[in-house]
Amino acid sequence: MDRKQQTGDAVGADTILAGSDAEPRLRGVVETEIIPRLVNAHTKPRESNAAGQMIRPADIEAFARALLERSPEPAQRLLEAHRERGVPLEAIYLQLFVGTAHLLGEWWESDESSFSQVTLSMTRIHGMLNQLSPAFHAGANSTQLERSGERRILMTTMPGQQHTLGLSMLAEFFRRDGWVVLAIPAPEPGLIQASLSTNWFDLLALSASTDAEIEDLGSTILAARKTSRNPRLSIMVGGPLLGRQPYLGKTLGADGVSNDAADALALAQRLLQAQKEVRLN
Repeated sequence: MDRKQQTGDAVGADTILAGSDAEPRLRGVVETEIIPRLVNAHTKPRESNAAGQMIRPADIEAFARALLERSPEPAQRLLEAHRERGVPLEAIYLQLFVGTAHLLGEWWESDESSFSQVTLSMTRIHGMLNQLSPAFHAGANSTQLERSGERRILMTTMPGQQHTLGLSMLAEFFRRDGWVVLAIPAPEPGLIQASLSTNWFDLLALSASTDAEIEDLGSTILAARKTSRNPRLSIMVGGPLLGRQPYLGKTLGADGVSNDAADALALAQRLLQAQKEVRLN
């Protein structure tokens, strides 16, 4: 059977699977972690105008191969080298990490890398994301920090899905922009509605991965509007499913669809402004 036709439950990038049940669950990993469309997996890594700060295809391949080494040190040294030559953290996140995740997915599909190698590499990327978080947030300006209490967003995957890398990366960008973020990967059924009914959020961001989640996504959007403490709650959607079928956002009742971190930030601000205009009227 072609690997693209395999089915199974999704698992997180930080979960290392072994044994006979690994292969049937791999489709979920590829769809939700290996190609994290929530953060621009459909497009090529963005390029910087400064040649010295640019992440090149060769850099991505070298980093991917370093991640596959037995020791994490080679990849760590490459990461530090990119930082020393002045590559912005935004480029490391959206070019190096996302580009590498995409390449690892291609290598798995072509049998160049094994399931365990790819999931271990994704775990290492996730660890680096956490490692870089303090420096990433140190780049926030004072205006962003001052308004952090004014904008609140709940970010979550659909129940049963665990594409934690994409969710964690998106949360990083929103927190640095001054948002108060509650990120819930793989929520238990009912947790999204419970969070909305007990806490005030301006926005809800939902990530969906597979066609099997379409019905749940629609019912979650409907339930969110009914249970939210904020009667003007805005809902934005993204993830692999919306990357393939962006029209579903409007069809299922969402207020907007985002394709990457920068797009999500801009969309969130537009939706928040629309809420304020409604209140004024």
